[in-house]
Amino acid sequence: MAKSKKENFSTNISWKEAFGSATAKKLKIKNTPNEEQLANMKILAEEFFEPLREKVGEPIMVNSFFRSEELNNAISGAAATSQHIQGCAIDLDATGITNCELFYIIKNEMDFDKLIWELGDDNNPAWIHISYVKDNNRKLVYQAKRKEGKGYSTYTHFDLDIDYDAETS
Repeated sequence: MAKSKKENFSTNISWKEAFGSATAKKLKIKNTPNEEQLANMKILAEEFFEPLREKVGEPIMVNSFFRSEELNNAISGAAATSQHIQGCAIDLDATGITNCELFYIIKNEMDFDKLIWELGDDNNPAWIHISYVKDNNRKLVYQAKRKEGKGYSTYTHFDLDIDYDAETS
């Protein structure tokens, strides 16, 4: 996994965005993918993220991409079967538009395995989780909400019906 200082992981994803983690750094956890995980990350970046970035025409922040199993286990609330471990998931934040707008662009115009409206409220997610599995995308859409008084989230099938049309926005 050789890299130069000037080279990005993909056109619009830096190496730090792909593998960086404050939790991994703090806990001295190695967050390095194997060849299969790296290949999955490249597919997600090239077949999902870069086309999305081009469609939106604005920078999109990558909050979390690859997580080693050890790192994933150290993150409170992370699912034990998280697709981040396989290099098949990415968490995003919009910059020039709202997360809600980005969510609906993905939901209506992109191919994906899972799309999750993560926390926030019914008007805007705090961030967006997307997984992408080449040739096996299921187009599952969920909303995550924090369980009151508990340290975890519940996931329900997405049923918010916000009138959003990407063509007019």
